[in-house]
Amino acid sequence: MGKKKTGVITGQKKKEEEPQRKEIRDPMFVGMDPSYNGFAIVVLDKTSKIIDQMLFGSESEEVEDRLIELEKKYEFIPTIAGLHSVCIEGPSYASNGAYILQMGALHFMIRVMFKKRNVDFKVIAPGTLKKFVTGDGRAKKDLMLLKVYKKWGEEFNDDNLADTYSLARMALEEYKNV
Repeated sequence: MGKKKTGVITGQKKKEEEPQRKEIRDPMFVGMDPSYNGFAIVVLDKTSKIIDQMLFGSESEEVEDRLIELEKKYEFIPTIAGLHSVCIEGPSYASNGAYILQMGALHFMIRVMFKKRNVDFKVIAPGTLKKFVTGDGRAKKDLMLLKVYKKWGEEFNDDNLADTYSLARMALEEYKNV
């Protein structure tokens, strides 16, 4: 009685393995409006179709816990297949007190994550975003909602999502104009 051989194909011809096809995906563009209470993300494809959108906040009381809670919700962005670029709305420099320090922490945490993962991102000042959408860098939130609808035909019930959609459109427009 002979020894049992393992790892040998007997009686069958080994199939030639087909080459692995790498899935190619069109470029994707992300807009982010970071906030502790109304954090919004929109993901667009190159035809400006909304692939995903989300609006969330943090329920935690401690700043550190809030940062960790929010990170769990946005850390998927660098893993988006075909991710081309991200536009992040910058913090309002008109804010004051402890809030500005907390917003700075959130913004830099996001920016460091993107930097570590070699994600192309730009920080867009709120006035620059408003000017891109409305032509006026001091437009009110309700005007932003209206202009997003008139300019691109997208309707949102939340100004954070409208801003974020506009940020993703900025990233897409930059891609188209290169």
